[in-house]
Amino acid sequence: MRTRALSLTGALLLVFAGVARAQQEQTVAAAATPAAAQAPIPSTTSSFVPNIGNIDFGFRTDNVTGDAARYSRFRDLREGAYVDRFRFTKETDIWAFRATANNVGYRDQRFNVAYQDIGKLKLNFDWNQVPLFISDSTRTLYKNNGNGVLTIDNQLQQAIQDATAIGPAARDLAITNALAQAQPYDLRSRRDIADVKLVYSTSRDIDLKFSVKSAHRDGSNLQSFGFGTSPGLNPVVEFGVPLNDRTTDIKSSIELANQQGLLSVGYNASWFDNHIPTVQFDNPLRVVDSPTAGPASGLAVMWPTNHAFSVNVNGSYKLPARSRASAAISIGQWNQNEALVPPTVNTALVAPPLDRPSAETRADIVSMVYSFTSRPSQYIWLNARYRYYDYANKTPLFETTGLVGDFGVTTPIENEPGSIKRGTFDLDASFSPYKYLGVNFGITREDSDRTHRMFEKTAENTYRVTFDSTGNQYVTLRAKFEHSNRDGSGLEAVDGEQPDTRHFDIANRTRDRVTGTITVSPVTFFGVNASVSSGKDKYGDTGFGLRSNDNTGWSLGFDLVPAKTVSFNVDYGYEKYTALSYSRTANPLTATDTTFLDPTRDWWDNQADKVKTFTASADFVKTLPKTDIRLSSNISDGNATYVYGMKPEQKVFTTIPLTQLSPLKNKLSDVRLDVQYFVRANVAFGGAYWFEDYKVNDFALGPNTLNALNPANGTTGVFASSIYSGYLYRNYRAHTGFIRMTYLF
Repeated sequence: MRTRALSLTGALLLVFAGVARAQQEQTVAAAATPAAAQAPIPSTTSSFVPNIGNIDFGFRTDNVTGDAARYSRFRDLREGAYVDRFRFTKETDIWAFRATANNVGYRDQRFNVAYQDIGKLKLNFDWNQVPLFISDSTRTLYKNNGNGVLTIDNQLQQAIQDATAIGPAARDLAITNALAQAQPYDLRSRRDIADVKLVYSTSRDIDLKFSVKSAHRDGSNLQSFGFGTSPGLNPVVEFGVPLNDRTTDIKSSIELANQQGLLSVGYNASWFDNHIPTVQFDNPLRVVDSPTAGPASGLAVMWPTNHAFSVNVNGSYKLPARSRASAAISIGQWNQNEALVPPTVNTALVAPPLDRPSAETRADIVSMVYSFTSRPSQYIWLNARYRYYDYANKTPLFETTGLVGDFGVTTPIENEPGSIKRGTFDLDASFSPYKYLGVNFGITREDSDRTHRMFEKTAENTYRVTFDSTGNQYVTLRAKFEHSNRDGSGLEAVDGEQPDTRHFDIANRTRDRVTGTITVSPVTFFGVNASVSSGKDKYGDTGFGLRSNDNTGWSLGFDLVPAKTVSFNVDYGYEKYTALSYSRTANPLTATDTTFLDPTRDWWDNQADKVKTFTASADFVKTLPKTDIRLSSNISDGNATYVYGMKPEQKVFTTIPLTQLSPLKNKLSDVRLDVQYFVRANVAFGGAYWFEDYKVNDFALGPNTLNALNPANGTTGVFASSIYSGYLYRNYRAHTGFIRMTYLF
């Protein structure tokens, strides 16, 4: 539990982040109107325009019970004084300058500076920090020695290794004693992003564009690793993996544009540099390597350092009859040539030799888009587009003998460099026979060619029709129907899989989808909106895998503005997703084991996800003199069920009864109130209150499941192969208060 006391510091110093911003923008715009409305002074020198800006500063406090990390997942709402919203703008008739800042001094702070020499130069710099707070309840036995090396005290490892030789009970007791010495820590990371954009106009028709974006990530991420062979990875350990990487993107182009057309030629490049390419971590159960009992440490490979580049040409040309032709071509390459790690770090084993020392991976990329748009008359609109994408994997074949689980079991390994070609053709025609009615007919054909996939080729045809009624001040209506059919060819069975297994992303499939939206405004101060959608995916040729996937949804809302200073909004939405999957529990087919062919071992899963959302708001802007009051509420309520079934024959012969999983539930309720009083036209004092309530029940990451898998719970001899960090899905309830001052200048 974390408790903060609401306090005052001095005289009303204080701000609330991002509340009542619309009112501030309106006030700033009103202050700018007299200067902006003045005619430019006919002179070669710049005319003076007053500075325009605003600043919010204040103090916030909170009271959070439960999972404070989830409450602050991508934000930093720690208690203290802060500047949340700073804006400054300076404009003349020949140049403009803008500076902004948000939540200064905190983990999610952001700064932006923009300068424009009108007609010549545009320069923009953005600095953005994105925190990720994963858990405040994790513990670890590991010490981070830097460079991706994590170690456990040798005495703890030796004690567990000695106890293992005695028996499961002694081993579990030794693990429990070791976990009692685990140190708590906050599991978090942060991404710092710097983005610079530059546009320089050498003349009226020619622009030079350049941008560079660099994102640095530092901290830790939660991952699990195992020592041993599937399914009994021995042990599975979960801990925070250190992160330190940087992604740099550069884009440059020269662009020629006039009333007739546009031509742009550019070069893009991207580099990903991982400063911790591997993570080596101690095995909690062993202090020395063994050819039969396992290694003393494990080695995990992180995302490898890599780079990519492309040359791009874009163009469009205006044609007669209100037509335009456009094209975009990109040719590039992806490369990765990091050193390959040995098959094992177990010194008690002889590692098989690698086929080559480095990855030597490369892919050539070609992407093209051609389009033609025409409106020969006010009643007809035509559009045709062709998209082509070619991912050609040029990675050499790799063959070697690998080790399974660092235990000396060898198996042949061979890579399968996968490539894909995709061509997509779209054709749409729209007719407007009446003033407020439009009808659109469209067709899409997509052909894909893949290597090393179950279906080498797939072809999908999609047909659609859309009805639109717009331009009417009372009613806006849109309805759309789509039907598609995907067929695969060149079926090639995958070793070890059932012949009737299909991979859902390339399996034969039919899809039907209907969507509709309507907005009705019988009077100017009242409006109603509604939407409905329904989709069905059927995988008719699939025996094992995803067989069907359906979804439905609808929403209803209204807006009411009974007076200029009062407005209300209410929306309710419902979504449901269902899926049916089939599988078979069996061993690989051998002369003595034929369960692979036994249909009584089939089982299936009916999955259903439901989400209900409710939003409401009420604004009272100057309804009371000099006072703005804003109230909002948001509720998201979701639940998922997994219902398993099996054939009656299996129920008779099985010795383990079928146990259904408990439903997954999560609900987030959010209520916010903001009050602001303007003592002067440019000075306001106010306060705000946020309430959040999050409730979750997840069988996969709930305390009942994970505590049962952790030997620290007292269970011996069964689940001692899993050592978790303490990360769980937990509830939280938070009260956050703000007092603030807003100053406009």
